[in-house]
Order: sequence, then structure tokens, then C-alpha cells
Amino acid sequence: MVIKEKSSLSGVVRNLESEINSLNKEKNSLKKAIEKASANISESRQKEQEFQRLIADLAEKETKLAGYKKDLENKSEKVTDKISKISKIKAEMKDI
Repeated sequence: MVIKEKSSLSGVVRNLESEINSLNKEKNSLKKAIEKASANISESRQKEQEFQRLIADLAEKETKLAGYKKDLENKSEKVTDKISKISKIKAEMKDI
């Protein structure tokens, strides 16, 4: 009977060792998955920051271009006014 108990106990111990090994493998696999996910999150955050800088740069350029456009529109309006005045003077001179 003692031999049967030892045999049963050694079988149980082998099963436990097998289960422990299996759990350790699963634990290592999960650790690797977590590390990969953490790396992906970190990379995504870096890309997000880079995109935010690019967006800020583009917004600054857009503001400068809007000001430049406004200046050009003002200059165009002044030139149009001058052309109108010159045309008016030219028409008056024809009448003379």
C-alpha cells in the first residue's frame, strides 16, 4: 500500500510540475505580449506628439499665409482704385 501511495504521490507531483511549467510558459507569453503592447503604446505616443508638432507648425504657416493673403488683397484693392482713378482721369482728358 505504501508503494501505491508513493506512486500516486509521484504522479500528482509530476502533474503539478507539468501544470507549473505550463503556467510559467503562459506567464512568459503574457509578459512578452504586455511588453510589445507597451512598446506600441510608447511608439504611438511619440507619433502623436510628432503629429501635434506638425499640426502646430501648419497652423502657424496658415496664419502667416492668411496675413500675406490679406496684405495682397489690400494691395490689389489699392491698385484697382488707382486704375479706376487713372481711367477716370483719362476719360476726362478725352472730353477736353
